[in-house]
Amino acid sequence: STATIVAGFAGSAMGAATQQNRTTAGAATTVDGARFDQTAAPAAPANLAVALNAVITANANNAINFNTPAGSFNGLFLDTANNLAVTVSEDTTLGFITNDANNGNFFNLTLGAGKTLTITGQGITAAQAAATKNAQNVVAQFNGGGAIANNDLSGVGTIDFGAAPSTLVFNLTNPTTQKAPLLLGDDAVIANGANGTLNVTNGFIQVSDKTFATIKTINIGDGQGFIFNTDATNGNALNLQVGGATINFNGTDGTGRLVLLSNAAGGGATDFNVTGSLGGNLKGIIEFNTTAVAGQLIANAVIGTNNGAGRAAGFVVSVANGNAATVAGQVYAKDMVIQSTNAGGQVNFGHIVDVGTDGTTAFKTAATTVAITQNSNFGAVDFGNTASQITVPDTKVLTGNFKGDAGNNGNTAGVITFAANGTLASGNADANVAVTNKITAIEAADVGVVQLSGTHTAELRLGNAGSQFKLADGTIINGNVNQTVLVGNAALANGAIQLDG
Repeated sequence: STATIVAGFAGSAMGAATQQNRTTAGAATTVDGARFDQTAAPAAPANLAVALNAVITANANNAINFNTPAGSFNGLFLDTANNLAVTVSEDTTLGFITNDANNGNFFNLTLGAGKTLTITGQGITAAQAAATKNAQNVVAQFNGGGAIANNDLSGVGTIDFGAAPSTLVFNLTNPTTQKAPLLLGDDAVIANGANGTLNVTNGFIQVSDKTFATIKTINIGDGQGFIFNTDATNGNALNLQVGGATINFNGTDGTGRLVLLSNAAGGGATDFNVTGSLGGNLKGIIEFNTTAVAGQLIANAVIGTNNGAGRAAGFVVSVANGNAATVAGQVYAKDMVIQSTNAGGQVNFGHIVDVGTDGTTAFKTAATTVAITQNSNFGAVDFGNTASQITVPDTKVLTGNFKGDAGNNGNTAGVITFAANGTLASGNADANVAVTNKITAIEAADVGVVQLSGTHTAELRLGNAGSQFKLADGTIINGNVNQTVLVGNAALANGAIQLDG
């Protein structure tokens, strides 16, 4: 059998319908309302099933069993200074799960086999909370009439997928964004992750504990996101996709986003060790973010599988404050973004980067230095009017069509620096179509020959008497020679320009 936890719509009080506030008085079950508040005299007090859309206040230090088939409840409120066990025995939908009144304690959720828990994060307004009624149909204000915000999951403790396969799905009624995700704190942890599936169908979810990486299958829907900002598995690395675990990008467009945040906290994961590849089949946007602290995608962390149909949809590298991002594995992504919060960003690629014949690379926000180590294809490159630089090591080929500012042809930006020997090749799908570049400069920094072809609106800079630009037949240079010092204030030198043809 299989079990499923889905985090989705719980509903709020709608129209003139009465919303219940049911309080626990013992080990409580929702299907019959046993050990919840009871009906009134003169008839003998009796259990009353917890109505759909009710809010549940946990007053007793006892477990709660969600055993209403297809039950849907507005939320759980922890009103006792104890950790409480919650069993999901039937498919259940929940909104908020809060420990607002007792923030040192949590609900520990265990899934029954073959069941679904849907958590939507739906909150409750003050007006709704002030009008809730108990089993006696008498106003019994929830939370003293206080509101609970949307997406308050502060009361989530352990999520135990149990002994059978189970699934956690986040389907937020009020979806969060990458800039303001739903945060699951350090106390939200996973047990028996090898039996789990996590689906993100609406919203961005950020987790803090490494145990989320143990979930067997993580599925991210179109336009939604999952963010790791956790402690390390060992050393300073978080291990992903271990033991057959997978991170998948579902949906037609494959625009789901996996964000790997380098964590500056003590014990935080700054590096990511990935078994297999992330993204592929032109699906999945993977972002590596080192704005808080330098980090790396370790060599076996491959983006995509090849430079054709096996590419990821996108790869984003976000840096700031000189915190370098090192990407040691291959990168095959159709659209690549390099963005730095402020000038001085550094991205180091340790392997092939290839966006394919129709791929793109965009620089955004502020100047970033990108260092490649292997022959790489950046596709149609937009330097975004930033003073960014691509450095190419000895004997390597950089392929692409480069513009300083695709949004304003009047701007000139971007520098390509060759360490010694190298080639700047056309990024056109037809290799016989010459490249046309418009950037600030192409630099030959040291002894060696840099081969150019096509049309280049750029300054040529030579940094050594042994530096040489070799221009293929038909090459056009629209720009000055040796008018500005090299990036880093390296002095100019009387190198050579050779016409070949």
